[in-house]
Amino acid sequence: MDKLIHTALNSMHSARLKQATSAQNLSNAQVAGYRGDEIGGRFGSVYLQSDNQLQTRVFSKKSEPGLFSSKQGEMRLTEQQTDVAIEGNGYFIIENQAGELGMSRRGDFTISLDGTLINRSGDIVLDTSLVPMTIPPFREIFIAENGQVFIQPLGGEPGVRQLVNQIAASSGEGLNLKKDTDGTIRPEGGFVREEFNADQNVRLKQGYLEASNVSVFDELVNNVDIQKQYQLNVKLISLAKQLDEAGASLLKLPNG
Repeated sequence: MDKLIHTALNSMHSARLKQATSAQNLSNAQVAGYRGDEIGGRFGSVYLQSDNQLQTRVFSKKSEPGLFSSKQGEMRLTEQQTDVAIEGNGYFIIENQAGELGMSRRGDFTISLDGTLINRSGDIVLDTSLVPMTIPPFREIFIAENGQVFIQPLGGEPGVRQLVNQIAASSGEGLNLKKDTDGTIRPEGGFVREEFNADQNVRLKQGYLEASNVSVFDELVNNVDIQKQYQLNVKLISLAKQLDEAGASLLKLPNG
């Protein structure tokens, strides 16, 4: 009977992990470029071992954390000069406040007081040399499809554009990408600065933002299903208790 209880408890634990992932997705449904986590990741099977007995119970074990959906989010026109979206595959190369490199789809850029190009979460946008992008004072800014950044300088002649730098991007092809605990996407084993090569095939769109690829409706449906699974396993534990009590009562019957 203990096997039934432990199996039900394991299923409840898996449901709790899935519900936490779904809640995380829902809380980031309005974050630009957010990549939703796969519900619960991928699970493997582990047998409940017993000596000299058949292995009649199988546990579910989370084996591949960090998996995420690469589905394209909705492209929304904002007409803001510093909003940039990636069309198709690809990621911006960023550096967080701890100095760690990573990859992101978040293109809601702004310019800090010292002229550094950052996104709304405070991550620094890097150029193709993997150093922070700095933008001189400008009247207008133009970002080409290949990531090259042009400005019309303050005091410059109208219509004259000056090349400033190029935004670093990578398609991520050939890399086993995982989402880290800080929400940043990184290759498995870490981001190696020396091995980075800018990808000229990534296409950017200025004046657009990619919305989160999380479907609020799907996540709400998932939450209902997870809750039902949890309640079913609670009932299984109650049933196991009743069966155990019934078995104990039979053992107490007098031998006629």
